[in-house]
Amino acid sequence: MVRNYRADPVPAEVLDRILQQAQRAPSAGFSQGQSFVVVTDQELRTQIAQLAHEERYVEAGFDPWLSKAPVHIVLCTSETVYRDRYDEPDKASAGDAQDWPVPYWYVDAGASLMLLLLAAVDEGLAAGFAGSHNLEGIKELLAIPPNVQPVGLVTLGFPDSDRKSGSLARGWKQIDEVVHRQRWGG
Repeated sequence: MVRNYRADPVPAEVLDRILQQAQRAPSAGFSQGQSFVVVTDQELRTQIAQLAHEERYVEAGFDPWLSKAPVHIVLCTSETVYRDRYDEPDKASAGDAQDWPVPYWYVDAGASLMLLLLAAVDEGLAAGFAGSHNLEGIKELLAIPPNVQPVGLVTLGFPDSDRKSGSLARGWKQIDEVVHRQRWGG
């Protein structure tokens, strides 16, 4: 995750390749409920940064990474798309989507997010993910429809010198802390 970018624009063809890869994430029932709002306009990026409370990052000693990033991609998902898909005849035997134990629209959005981040790296770019406690404000600013939910913001661009997050000092957990074989704790 990168929190500082050069001002160089991202070529449109590179951005298109990244988005095409992100679109190829798996989706329950091939619902394809993910969508992406791409923002390159500086004024809109500044407004998004304000809604995402960029000033808190700056106060903590980081660069103004949200407003500086040449590209914002607002990752979105739609529960409605999934529910409608599972009302179609070929999915009728799959059971009522109301009974799903997990909101798969968010699982699939996470898969799209990961592909987007990896595709950016493959293209020689840097990327960062920012959650926001004001997704409704971003939704309103970008005229995202009511049945579509923004999940978060991906910043893209060419990396600049960056102050690493203090969270990294925690280090990776040991593999035996996260992998359980046969049974939990087994």
